[in-house]
Amino acid sequence: MSFLAQITLNRAEAARQCLHGLYEWHDLSWKLFPDKSKEDKRDFITRLDTDEHEFKFTVLSANKPKKPSWCISEYWKERVVPESFYQKDRYFFKVFTNPTKTLSRRDPKGNKKNHGSHYAIIKPEELRIWFLHKGEQHGFRILDEPELEISPPVFHKLYRKSDEGLLVGVEFKGCLEVTNKTEFIKVACEGLGRARGFGFGMIVLKPIL
Repeated sequence: MSFLAQITLNRAEAARQCLHGLYEWHDLSWKLFPDKSKEDKRDFITRLDTDEHEFKFTVLSANKPKKPSWCISEYWKERVVPESFYQKDRYFFKVFTNPTKTLSRRDPKGNKKNHGSHYAIIKPEELRIWFLHKGEQHGFRILDEPELEISPPVFHKLYRKSDEGLLVGVEFKGCLEVTNKTEFIKVACEGLGRARGFGFGMIVLKPIL
């Protein structure tokens, strides 16, 4: 069993709550679980959808989230996701990801370092190959119909005090078939790819009946 909550805010209310960028939404996600600290293992994933009028912030978690005191009932929705939801064979899906590739680095003596450098993937064919590979890793395959949709990359700047970073987001949409339920349920609950703490990687699913 999982818990799904969503906060919907118009842009004026988001500004009043100082929810301007990914860092602020990231901080809000932790406040929904006041018994946890950022040193604890994160057992929730998030997704942020925006348009010219509003923000929709969705949280999928192992534990029940707590509605913020400032958030009126009109802004807040929540429901339980039963285990049976993840037992279907096929789903429509969409997922906003941070596709990257890791290149090894070497020290001055030529020895390979333990951690490589991460680079964003932005070319359409490389993105397709990356996503198909992720499916193989996580217990699902992409169906041919409808054709897999790959959105143009979106660049998100991260600002926090004196730090500045950049994350590249790409959304994939299509249909999938589960090939390994254990691995599929794990990625559905924990998210796919990097930067999951900043709203990337939640797979939005709708069973194909």
